Amino acid sequence: MSRGSLMILRRTGRAMLAPVLVLAMAATAPLAAQSTRADSVARGRTIFQSLCRQCHSVTPPAQGAPPMAAIARRYVRVTGSRDSAESRIAAWLSAPDSSRSLLPAPERRRYGVMPHQPLADAGRFAVAAYVVQLGDSMARRAPRP
Repeated sequence: MSRGSLMILRRTGRAMLAPVLVLAMAATAPLAAQSTRADSVARGRTIFQSLCRQCHSVTPPAQGAPPMAAIARRYVRVTGSRDSAESRIAAWLSAPDSSRSLLPAPERRRYGVMPHQPLADAGRFAVAAYVVQLGDSMARRAPRP
């Protein structure tokens, strides 16, 4: 093979390598997002266990505050999506206030407003991701009518 042919092959190889790399990166992006989400949910679970579990159970019966799986299902249903529910829960955690709650009025009266929790943004979003995931897992376990 001549030197000129090798140069063309190298150029062609490089030219074809760029689209292949772009496709490979695009194919792995969902895996990275899933990994990041899984990490966030795991971090949220840890925070929940150490901070929220003192008042909130995961499923009924309620302890001193509403069960988290029920809260998650309510927020997803009212906001229309998991992402919106996570955002609303994270916002709630930043500044709990009865007027911003999506829980029904009788529940707000029964349990009152939770105290502010000292969490950074990443912690609030991690807890929100975990809580929404709890709602998903409880919905899958619920008996079908």
